[in-house]
Amino acid sequence: MPDSKTTVIHYFRPPHRLLDIPAELLYVNDEVIVTSHILEGTSEPLIIDGETVVENGYRAVFAEYRKQWHDVAKIFKPDGTGEGFTGYYTDINTPSEERDDGYWTKDLFLDLWISPDRSRIMVLDEDEFDEAIRNKWITEDEARSARAELDRLMKLFCQGRFPPELLERFS
Repeated sequence: MPDSKTTVIHYFRPPHRLLDIPAELLYVNDEVIVTSHILEGTSEPLIIDGETVVENGYRAVFAEYRKQWHDVAKIFKPDGTGEGFTGYYTDINTPSEERDDGYWTKDLFLDLWISPDRSRIMVLDEDEFDEAIRNKWITEDEARSARAELDRLMKLFCQGRFPPELLERFS
């Protein structure tokens, strides 16, 4: 079996936090980069209806978009079984930019959680988004783009077109 390719995702969360995430590169084209990695550096577990759905040590398969203002991940518990799939997590962020040392993106604070069966969507961290605007950690243009992307993704979800089918090719 050939060795898999790796890359680094440089994820900047204003005002001062930079995560350099080593990741397995699963797929790449002009629109998207699909990677897999074990989550580290999450600030606190995400608990939905009493169940931990995102936490350090969980595995994520991320689609990082080059021309869209979000990424989306399938999240799996560490046990690796099919029952370990907890749902989809979306960061609203700047489009992923390829550089010599990996891919760069900036967190714009708004997030989405989508249940594994795609029946429910939740907007997360609006309070952090408001704080980022107040403190000028993100620009006015970034804030407008983040809100527009959130609205666009919510409409796509309601039409049954989000999260993307692309992620179903990877586990």
